Amino acid sequence: MTSQKLLWGLLLTVVMAGAAASLVVKSWDDKNTGELAINPFMKGTLAEITTSKAGKPYVLAFWSYNCGICVREMEVWRQVKKEFPEFELVMVTTDSIENKPRISQVLEQEDMQRFENWAFSDPIPARIRNAVDPKWRGELPRIHFYDAKGAMTVHMGMAKKQDVLAWYTKQETERL
Repeated sequence: MTSQKLLWGLLLTVVMAGAAASLVVKSWDDKNTGELAINPFMKGTLAEITTSKAGKPYVLAFWSYNCGICVREMEVWRQVKKEFPEFELVMVTTDSIENKPRISQVLEQEDMQRFENWAFSDPIPARIRNAVDPKWRGELPRIHFYDAKGAMTVHMGMAKKQDVLAWYTKQETERL
């Protein structure tokens, strides 16, 4: 009788674990629940983003939740967005999209939901980095500043608010 209770207890645990797992999957399914959208960033994604942003300045910021400087830099992006609501920033985490719950947690804690968010989606991240820049070895933070003509400037290390504001102000005056 004891082994039968143990078996039923084990079966109940397995069933409940399966139900809990399906709830976790659903809670991060942005199509059904309106949760934070994090898109898969693959080898050809940079070209898609560049095409979709053609004719306007924007910043592409590569980061990781394991990079303290990257997370601190998010304050700069929030401040720039506050001063310039039309400021376009594309956030790309080099963390795997399989870590979406952790990525979402950091983005929500840092109030980064208003920006476009992507996560690496390749079992070999070096393939994506190579597609972005063959010389990039994974150093973070890495920022690409794109002007309205599509010219890109790379900045390594944490962005300073005054530098981003100066760059963005120049972009806006050149567009007028």
